[in-house]
Amino acid sequence: MQLNTGLENRETNRSPYFYWWLFSPFAALIVLAGYMGLQMGQPVSDTEIITHFAAHYVTQTGNGAAVSDCFATPSSQEDIRLIVICTHPDGSVHEFPSGHQGEFRTLSLPEDGV
Repeated sequence: MQLNTGLENRETNRSPYFYWWLFSPFAALIVLAGYMGLQMGQPVSDTEIITHFAAHYVTQTGNGAAVSDCFATPSSQEDIRLIVICTHPDGSVHEFPSGHQGEFRTLSLPEDGV
């Protein structure tokens, strides 16, 4: 004699809401990753670059330095987007070249060809 527990022939009648609850955290993670990827792919504006390097200049230089001491000019080098130039009231000049995504770059000196 075999015991019938009722589990052998049980069909699973799960509602569609069960699967929604199961996969919604995964869907939310996909949407969040897409949104963050879109935001990180946006180019920075010229104003953001100038503001960033002007704030760095003020913290680096200190006495008498102000954000209004800085301006930017486009660069002729293809790997440099802007050169932020800050002139301190004492006459010293600080240059901050930035790349296309706003990162700090070093200026390469032109070769004379001699």
